[in-house]
Amino acid sequence: MAAMKVIICIVVLLCAILISSCILWPGYQGGNNHSADDDATDDDIGDDEFVDDVTDDDTGDDDTADDDTADDDTIDDDTADMVLVPAGNFWMGCEPEDTQCNSGEYPRHQVYLSAYYIDVYEVTNDRYAEFLNDHGNVCDDHPCAYSTHDYSDLGMYELGETWLVDSGYENRPVIFVTWFGAKDFCEWTGGRLPSEAEWEKAAKGDAEHYIYPWGDAWIDNAANYWDSGDPYETGSFPWTTPVGYYDGSNHGGAYQTTDGRSPYCAHDMAGNVYEWVNDWYSDTYYSTSPTTDPPGPAAGTSRVLRGGSWAVLPWNVRASSRAGDIPTGRVNYFGFRCSRD
Repeated sequence: MAAMKVIICIVVLLCAILISSCILWPGYQGGNNHSADDDATDDDIGDDEFVDDVTDDDTGDDDTADDDTADDDTIDDDTADMVLVPAGNFWMGCEPEDTQCNSGEYPRHQVYLSAYYIDVYEVTNDRYAEFLNDHGNVCDDHPCAYSTHDYSDLGMYELGETWLVDSGYENRPVIFVTWFGAKDFCEWTGGRLPSEAEWEKAAKGDAEHYIYPWGDAWIDNAANYWDSGDPYETGSFPWTTPVGYYDGSNHGGAYQTTDGRSPYCAHDMAGNVYEWVNDWYSDTYYSTSPTTDPPGPAAGTSRVLRGGSWAVLPWNVRASSRAGDIPTGRVNYFGFRCSRD
């Protein structure tokens, strides 16, 4: 099955190259996070239950951000790539066979989306540190991110006026990043945050009945969640894995993964870190949302987070599962990826 998925991914890639002069956007990057104080958080608004006592969060309010562009030299060029998600319909929300859905995942409804690109990987510490060192740590009058060392975590941290990354964490997803910091980073690279609908289609594809990025049934070793058993689940938080870790390889005998990529070959759409998207959160939005390119509610108090994380239980990594937090929320399992038209 893993071999079949690899073949499908290659076919999708080759077809897209023929259709478009460029399906991949090299040079796309992200960075690290940092800052100071506060305490623990579970300001989730959606279905997902966050694991207690694993993290820190907080600081109220909301708004927008500005603009930029990035680069990457510590990770492979393809980590900065994007994949084309073709225009077309897909089913959004709780699949009929899914017995673990929450109220915000109903009603299931068909949505048409215009074509767009989305990052193959979550934005990494290395990429985001580069952004902060160029842009500064103010995003629309709010902190972009917070230093992991201020919370006794590892990852991206600030030394003097420079953002650095702990050794071994360069290619892990950035954490403690606010919604403003995610939005500004994407704009800095010439992109944007995906809409909630764009994120879900990229996660489950346009075939019916995909509960997870890989299909309609749970498989082991395909995602990083709480107690997943991978070799990074030890020592200091966060227990994130390098982006793209669950690719079907055995990593030199260290851990046999299952290919957890989505139908569009996007990695880590289930688990690792929750991902900020552009939309405001509303538990009832699906009842009234447009059927074409839905933009999300016009206003709200929380922004949507998708995909689950290393700090939640398996049912929260389902492709339709929804959560939310205040835009200034910073947590050691919040990250993001970017998209563009």
